[in-house]
Amino acid sequence: MKKESDSENVFIILGPTSTGKTSLALDLCKRFNGEIISADSKQVIKFMDVGTGKSPVGSEVLVEKKDMCWKVNGINIWGYDLVTPDEYFSGYDFAKFALKKVRDLQESKKSIFVVGGTGFYIDLFTGRIKPSCVGLDLELRSSLEDLPLESLQVRLLNLNPMVYKGIDKKNKVRLIRAIERETLRGLGNPGFSDTVLNYLSNESNKYNFIHLGLNGPRELLYKNSDAWVDAIWSMGLIEEVKALIDMGYRDSPKLQGLVYKTVLSFIDDKIIEKDAIQRIKYDIHSYIRRQMTWFKKNKEIKWVDISQDGYKKIIYNDIERKL
Repeated sequence: MKKESDSENVFIILGPTSTGKTSLALDLCKRFNGEIISADSKQVIKFMDVGTGKSPVGSEVLVEKKDMCWKVNGINIWGYDLVTPDEYFSGYDFAKFALKKVRDLQESKKSIFVVGGTGFYIDLFTGRIKPSCVGLDLELRSSLEDLPLESLQVRLLNLNPMVYKGIDKKNKVRLIRAIERETLRGLGNPGFSDTVLNYLSNESNKYNFIHLGLNGPRELLYKNSDAWVDAIWSMGLIEEVKALIDMGYRDSPKLQGLVYKTVLSFIDDKIIEKDAIQRIKYDIHSYIRRQMTWFKKNKEIKWVDISQDGYKKIIYNDIERKL
C-alpha cells in the first residue's frame, strides 16, 4: 500500500443520497481552494438536471453551465453533462474521465473532492475494482432494452444463476449489462485489453484516496429524501421530462431509471399524482439501502454521522491535517 507521503491526496466524499455531500463539498472547496468531480451515474447525462439532483434545491444558488462542468457559486463541478440520454457511458468511461481531470486539477494546484453516491464509479476510479473483462455489444443491448423487466430477469437467470442471485433484480440497466457480459463471455469476447486495464491501475496508483462517508439514521435520510422529492416535483421535474420527450428521448433507458420512469407513468395517465410522488419516495428509500450495502464493503471509509452536532467541523479538521 502507498504511504500518504508518496502520493497526492484526493478526497472522496461519498454516502447515500440526501446526506448533503455536494453542499459540504462546495464549502470544502471554498476553504481549501478546491474543485469537485461528480461521481454520479445519473448526473453525467445532459438535459436531466432536476431529477438527478444537479439543480440545487432550497437555496439561492448561482449556476453557470459550461462544457462538461457546472460552476456553482463560483466552484467548478466536473462530470455533469458528459453525454446525451441516448449515448452509452460506462464506469470505465467515468474512471478515465475522472483520472484525467484529477491530473489536470493537480497541475493547477487545486484540492480535489470526488463527490457522489455511485459506489461502482468510485471503486473503478480508485482501483478497488477492475472493469469487466468483457466488451460491448451495442446491437444486443439495443434489443434487450425493449424487453420488460421480468423477461430480463428470466434471461439472466438462465445464463448464470449465481450472477442473478447477487444482482439488483429491479435495476433494468444492470440486468442488461449482466446479460451482455454473460452472453459475450459465452462467445469468447476478449473485452478490455491489458493496456486499458494497466492504464487505469497505473493512474489510480499515483494518488492517495481518502474516503470520507456521510451517513445518518435511516429515518433522517428518508425524511431528507422525501423533502427533496416534494421540492423537485414542484420545481420543474414534470416539465423536464416533457422536454426530454419532445427532444426524442422517450425510449431512452435513462428515462426508465430512478424518478424518471414514474414521472413518465404520471404523464401517460397511468398513475395519479399522489401515488406517483409516493412511489418515487419509496424507490429512493430502496436506493439508499442499496447504496449503503455497496459502501459497507469498503473498510477504508471514515464515516461521519450527519445527525451529530459539529460533524462538519470533524471533516474540516481531518482534511486540514491531510493538506
